Amino acid sequence: MTGCQVKFISDNKTIDLIEGFDRYFVPNDFKVNKGETWELKIILPNGKEYRSSPETLIDEVSISNIESKYDLELYYDVPDKRFAPGHRILISFQEPEDQENYYYYEYKSYETEPYCVICNAGVLRNGECISTAGIRWARPYFTYNCDSPCWRIRVNEKVKIFDDEFTNGKFIENLEVAEVPLYSKRDILVELQQYSISYDAYKYYKSIKDLIENNGGLNAPLPSVLIGNLYNTKDQDEIVLGRFTVASGSSKSIYIPRRKLEGNDIRGPKPAVIEKFGDRVPQPLSRFDYPIFASCDEGAYRTGFKPLNWPNND
Repeated sequence: MTGCQVKFISDNKTIDLIEGFDRYFVPNDFKVNKGETWELKIILPNGKEYRSSPETLIDEVSISNIESKYDLELYYDVPDKRFAPGHRILISFQEPEDQENYYYYEYKSYETEPYCVICNAGVLRNGECISTAGIRWARPYFTYNCDSPCWRIRVNEKVKIFDDEFTNGKFIENLEVAEVPLYSKRDILVELQQYSISYDAYKYYKSIKDLIENNGGLNAPLPSVLIGNLYNTKDQDEIVLGRFTVASGSSKSIYIPRRKLEGNDIRGPKPAVIEKFGDRVPQPLSRFDYPIFASCDEGAYRTGFKPLNWPNND
């Protein structure tokens, strides 16, 4: 929801979050220190106030190594009715002794954008797609290359967690923590985060994982255990879904060349159809206006900033 006041609160300070791209972000200089306890406070535009129970930062556990393993049958792709290829991401790390540890995994992947705009049944004019409806022999779509380097961002689609019940104090080798589908054969950079979380947070994410994997997906009825640690400050009987979690994280990246891989990508990018002078289009341009480029609009799933650890020669 937009237009809210969102704050992080600890014993001696309050941090106002910044709204952008339909999300809320912490300031660039925000930092959480070991042992600090934080709460979340949300005030809706209508004045309703919600808070979370307190969460204390747990020490991070560093990732020692990361690697990928290509699998031609990573998962079954229901829309295409076939097994789809992709990469399994594996990590190794030293598990701390004499303490219970719980982990949650996320990743972001970066690959270069083939086009910044695709106009289906249309052409690009002044940053917008203008319909070609009614124009005889018009192309079904046109693709427009980016006017600067641009990267597509994807995130994990599955819940990945781990606990040390049977591995306490051991060196964990080649633990699978992510699946990266082969949506294209462009080279990819995967940034993996290993978060150290509380037992209560682990139970919450495990409930989500069990729900998705065992009970018919996200559209299945929500069990009561999915009620998190958020509450209405003036109505304790209101059921509030969602959870606020404080976690420390260790990050590791891996760059994966993919142009020579076997198998077909999963609903990859459309073939390029470049608008040229003389095409049957509305608002035709002169020959000097081509080629037409589109901007790399910054957002949650696209960036014009070169990702950290992206090779300099690419």
